[in-house]
Amino acid sequence: MKKRVLVYPCGTEIGLEIYRSVCHSTHFELFGGSSTYDHGRFVYKNHIDHLPYLTDGSTETEINKFRQEIEAYHFDLIYPAMDGVLYNFSKYAHLLGTDVVLPVGDTAKITRSKRLTYKVFENIVLTPKIIDVTQPTLHYPIFVKPNVGQGSVGAQKINSEAELNQYLCSGAADSVFMEYLAGREYTIDCFTNNEGKLVYAGARMRRSVKNGISINTVAAEDSRFRDFAEKVNANLQQRGGWFIQVKEEENGELVLLEVSSRIAGTSGFARNKGVNLPLLTLFLFTGQKIDSVILNPYQIEVDRALYNSVKTDLKYDVVYLDYDDTLVVNGKINLQMTAFLYQCVNRSIPIVLLTRHSGNLEKELEKKRLLQLFDKIVCITEKEEKCNFIQGEHAIYIDDSYGERLRVFQEKKIPVFDTHMLECLLDTRL
Repeated sequence: MKKRVLVYPCGTEIGLEIYRSVCHSTHFELFGGSSTYDHGRFVYKNHIDHLPYLTDGSTETEINKFRQEIEAYHFDLIYPAMDGVLYNFSKYAHLLGTDVVLPVGDTAKITRSKRLTYKVFENIVLTPKIIDVTQPTLHYPIFVKPNVGQGSVGAQKINSEAELNQYLCSGAADSVFMEYLAGREYTIDCFTNNEGKLVYAGARMRRSVKNGISINTVAAEDSRFRDFAEKVNANLQQRGGWFIQVKEEENGELVLLEVSSRIAGTSGFARNKGVNLPLLTLFLFTGQKIDSVILNPYQIEVDRALYNSVKTDLKYDVVYLDYDDTLVVNGKINLQMTAFLYQCVNRSIPIVLLTRHSGNLEKELEKKRLLQLFDKIVCITEKEEKCNFIQGEHAIYIDDSYGERLRVFQEKKIPVFDTHMLECLLDTRL
């Protein structure tokens, strides 16, 4: 039987990457948990809404309430998908009633605090020079970020005394002031097994960053990244997937920016090379021994952008669609259309091909390996109206032709769709 895993909060970039990494697994059944209305409900088919909001400062009472909300689901494992939640769960894991994806010992406490992280590693790897902003003479620019935080929230470059005074007067929370490093920035995605062995350390350059998330990244091939990760790993008790963020000094030396006990938001880079960090982590926490990974030798570039997920209240029990310029465009199969059609197959919704195709349709469908996709194929003449062949008040019709759609819409009073509207028909939740 599949192990039941709660991902909380599931709408973070980490929660969404866990879904992409595990949704096809035959070993784990994912449930997404949310406290607020977030994107997780558009992604996770199994979704639990209105869970208590948890973060760093949550109390035992709030943890117990959280446990009461999830008890009926009998989860085998909880996978925290936000830094504050991970740290909070590390303090109260004994109250949750199920296993949690967590590092060992004080690791979560160390990685949650920039100041504590730098203190632990100051004599092990290069750490940023901390600046006392009360000194009379300062050299700008300097960099500031919250001692406890994630992403780039609250982090900024300060270029002058005026900017520093403005920052100090803003009432900002506990902050760490440090030297500004102008060099290239890297993430090292890591995986550590239960014996403390660093099984994987893959570095990538953060070529473009938005809201603390690397939106364009490529591999960084250099043995110094592995050496750096080994030193960090040897002084923490990480388990499963985690990451290190570093930046270069002017001379190219790597300086530690942060260590996290969770996967990075763009760790899908490693997944697309063959190293599925969330899935490996779940296997590790359910008892499997992991000593190696498969890393494919090709080069990749990952570029991320917003995409649309659409929900409607549409109900339909049969699909009619056109062939030319709808299912096949410029001689090639419309991949998004076939994804939708196979969604219909999975849901046992009949598919009717309704076309005026002038060639040998059966031969063409066979050549394109589409012949078995349809419950019915209706070929009509140029003079016949397509609307006369559509039956059912809960049918939908798909055609690239506005004129055809308009006629069907007027005569049959059913929803009609162009190919650019397919995203509102596709449900990517598994």
